[in-house]
Amino acid sequence: MSHVELAVEKVKHLDENQAEALLQWLRLRESREALREHLDAEIELGLAQLRRGEKIPSEQVYTDLRERSRRRRGAQNE
Repeated sequence: MSHVELAVEKVKHLDENQAEALLQWLRLRESREALREHLDAEIELGLAQLRRGEKIPSEQVYTDLRERSRRRRGAQNE
């Protein structure tokens, strides 16, 4: 019996709450894997840009971060 067949047999014996918990776990895992793949792609894009010399001056980065932080704090206080 393969691992998949064995897993299917075990799942057949779960009650409704256990099956729902398993489905939620699978959705979370899938979501985390998708996020990881997205982040890996973003990192690769950034590294490629750096290799091409497409850099952002550090002062601009810090200014943008401070502005985002200020807006986020303002939105939380509303």
